Amino acid sequence: MSLTRPNRLWVSIAGPFFLFAVIGSIVLVLWMQAAERRESRAVFMALARTNADFFHNAHLPATRQMMDYLGRLLNMRAFLRSYGALLPAPEDGPLQAAATTLLRLAPEQGVTSLGNGFEAVAMPAQPGLDLVLVRPEQGYFAALWRTETAVMLGCFWLLSIGLAWAIARGVVMPVRLLAGRLPHIESDPAATLPGAERADELGDLARAYLAARDQIAAEREKRRQAERMALLGRVATSLAHEIHNPLSAIRMHSQLVQSAPAEELPAAAAAFVPVLIEETGRIESLVNQWMFLTRPEPPLTSALDLGELVAQSVRAHSAGAAHAGVDVRAEVGGGLIVDGDRRRLGQAISNAMVNAFQAMQRGGVLEISGARSDKFIALNFQDNGPGFSPGALEHCRELFYSEKEGGMGIGLTVIAEVLEAHGGQLEAANAQPGGALVSFYLPAAKEGNS
Repeated sequence: MSLTRPNRLWVSIAGPFFLFAVIGSIVLVLWMQAAERRESRAVFMALARTNADFFHNAHLPATRQMMDYLGRLLNMRAFLRSYGALLPAPEDGPLQAAATTLLRLAPEQGVTSLGNGFEAVAMPAQPGLDLVLVRPEQGYFAALWRTETAVMLGCFWLLSIGLAWAIARGVVMPVRLLAGRLPHIESDPAATLPGAERADELGDLARAYLAARDQIAAEREKRRQAERMALLGRVATSLAHEIHNPLSAIRMHSQLVQSAPAEELPAAAAAFVPVLIEETGRIESLVNQWMFLTRPEPPLTSALDLGELVAQSVRAHSAGAAHAGVDVRAEVGGGLIVDGDRRRLGQAISNAMVNAFQAMQRGGVLEISGARSDKFIALNFQDNGPGFSPGALEHCRELFYSEKEGGMGIGLTVIAEVLEAHGGQLEAANAQPGGALVSFYLPAAKEGNS
């Protein structure tokens, strides 16, 4: 089973600490064992020297019984070595195998390991007679196998684990919390971060996170304000550009009406007032489009016949179509009922028609057709102009994107917003053999409404 990142961090911190505690405690026990062994050997030599001197000064008899008594008294084996012989002679296996070593053991050698679990020391007792003491050898690792040592090490290791866990937790928990909040630093609403009050490096890290979060929020707000100002500038520029021509026309025709003689005033009004109304309608249409984008309110729906709505738009744009040299052929038919907002859907249809007029700069044909499926109604606008470029197909729904000189770049954006508000969608493609195809898809009205 693989470790998660927080667990790996915990192990990387607590593991070395615990390993150091284990190795350090074992090394300490071995060092103490070695010191105890050196001291024990020094005591062993002093004991041999004392008994050898006592044997010499007391003129004790060199007999087997005396060596047995001395061995029982010292709790070890005692021998007298004289002229290449040991008294008493070793009878058990390990000491019999070490007999040669005992015979060659010199007093100046000190305590010597016999290599079979015993150690010995020789001291001169009388002329030509040496006292040899033999005892079990104390191994270097003997202390590790003692019950009290094992218990002590076990308790120490458990305490080390607890201390390692506490130290690692003090590091891992703040890091884990910071790692969990770091991906959401831009939207982190918390006023502070646990650990920020600490005076160590983890506290510095938490405070750096809070400072970075505040800085990101400030930069984001600055960027948002800059984007708003840039958007406002583009909106104002585009709107001023689009309104300029209708306003100029309104002003010019108003001046013509104002300067007409009294007897010609009725005729001038009859000629120029329709133009004023048309240009005012253009301005109203522009304002409505911006309101659809800047104040997207829920549509006020009612049962609408798309055929009638298309027919109204065709009549409203008849003059514009004639001016552009475009033949509008609307074959929508009746019965295409949707639940929609008349004003907004009318604006979307108007935008599609105006875009087609502008695309066919030398005139052409705009075909408007409708179709119905089980759940949706399709409304298609197909022209025989140059069609969409690859860039226009990719960015046609983006605000302010336009490849037409002086274009605002909001026509298809408004259409997409209106259709999505009605639960529909916009599709744009190039028709075959040429031209552009813009399709509206809207949910069909329920049977009760239709």
